Amino acid sequence: MNVQRIVNDDPAEAMVLGDVEQLRALADPLRLEILDVMGQHPDRGWTAKEVAARIGGSQTRLYRHLALLEERGLIRVSSTRVVSGITERRYQVAALNFRIDRLMMAGGAAEAAVNQVLDVVFEKARAEILAGVRSGLIDVDPTRGPTRLVMTTARGRLSAATIHRITAVLDELDALASRDEPEGKEYGLVAGFYPRLADERGDD
Repeated sequence: MNVQRIVNDDPAEAMVLGDVEQLRALADPLRLEILDVMGQHPDRGWTAKEVAARIGGSQTRLYRHLALLEERGLIRVSSTRVVSGITERRYQVAALNFRIDRLMMAGGAAEAAVNQVLDVVFEKARAEILAGVRSGLIDVDPTRGPTRLVMTTARGRLSAATIHRITAVLDELDALASRDEPEGKEYGLVAGFYPRLADERGDD
């Protein structure tokens, strides 16, 4: 006998993280990968087995991470099904985007947690890039098309209109890079856009 419960609410457009424990939950590469996989198809529910199939490894190791993400409100149970006395849970991201409450950046534990999240994000990207270069998957020659490594840094004094334009482009880029195309190859994207403190040249 199968018994099923379904939650029909769609994920929120954005969630503001105002709890240091939510940030600490994000400071783990596996949990970030779980959120990334679920975020590629936010309108569906994922079992632990399905997530494990996407990221590799055993589903058993995911259970505590899924439980923690659910406890912190970053994912939710979208449906449950009881089959032969065993409850199968399907999980869904709670929001399409996560943002940090700026009031949490006043120092202390919250700032330390944000620093941990940044370390995880950039260390994961660094490790993937180096592994790709060593294996020959990534070519440092900028003319080599789909095998090239694209990196850039920039800074400038920007108007409100330009800031809005850049953020819109980044939102579109995020959506493009998060697609799950059947004939596609694995790619990664890390992008950051942020206000800077004035430097020693006397910038306002």
